[in-house]
Amino acid sequence: MSQSALGASVETKGPEILVPKKQVRATHASIPTATQKKSVGATLVGMAVIAAIAFGFSIKRQDLIVPGEGLGYKLGLAGGLMMLALLFYPAFKRTRFFGSGTKATFWFRWHMLLGIFGPLMIFFHSNFSFGAMNSNVALVSMILVAGSGIVGRYIYTKVHYGMSTARLDVGSLLTESSRLLIGIEDDIGGSSSLVSKAMADFSVKATPKSQALFQGMINALAMPIKKSRARAEILREVRKAVAANGLLRGWSSAEAKAHRRLAENHVNEFLAAVSRAAQFTLWERLFSLWHVMHVPLFFLLLVSGVIHVIAVHIY
Repeated sequence: MSQSALGASVETKGPEILVPKKQVRATHASIPTATQKKSVGATLVGMAVIAAIAFGFSIKRQDLIVPGEGLGYKLGLAGGLMMLALLFYPAFKRTRFFGSGTKATFWFRWHMLLGIFGPLMIFFHSNFSFGAMNSNVALVSMILVAGSGIVGRYIYTKVHYGMSTARLDVGSLLTESSRLLIGIEDDIGGSSSLVSKAMADFSVKATPKSQALFQGMINALAMPIKKSRARAEILREVRKAVAANGLLRGWSSAEAKAHRRLAENHVNEFLAAVSRAAQFTLWERLFSLWHVMHVPLFFLLLVSGVIHVIAVHIY
């Protein structure tokens, strides 16, 4: 997004109209946002896995689980089957019936769950310890695949709408930021050149000067600082604009506070949309590179796992 684009959105706005408090909330709710609320389910799963790993390490010295027999053998079998089941997702996503809409999202989430609980089962199967050479190779391969999956999940959310299969695009993000600018004008009670300028300045600073991969990574690392500084500057101008417009329009202190709160929400969403658009090319390239690395790692795990199973049952 360029400064001129932001300026155009201000100039084409119609006459200023004071929106009542309830209508302001409706306006805010109607504007789409690129930010996705963190999934409570994903948080609970993450906490459960961390707790399980901590528990596993705490009991490893008690030798309650023996890899080759009883519960240890069953955990290894269950974990291995879960890892094999991961192969269903690449096959399903290429079919017409399973590879579109909510069905694709369903299988993708199961793919992620299997990629979490499969390695967890293997960790308990190994009693969180190394063993023979063939088992060590399989275990290290699994750790690499699981770590790669965690990295891939993070990158995936940067080029998709949350954990859905719908991809983002720069055009929709820029359109969204323009709508958010209009929403902020409604919140503060009218257009403000200083607020618009601060937002336009951020959109320029957020955009990397070069599309080179290294430059994009540097820009991504610096983005939190840029967002923090821009947010402080924009909100400072927002408070001034709300105070000035509030006096002219006779807002009560409660109404002025409500307008500031809605404007702050819009500002946060605007910063998120612009920064996401500015970094989209970087994350797309990283996702492609990750995919090239993840697939060979998985097949290395598959081969080492098969060798491990054969060696265990023969010897």
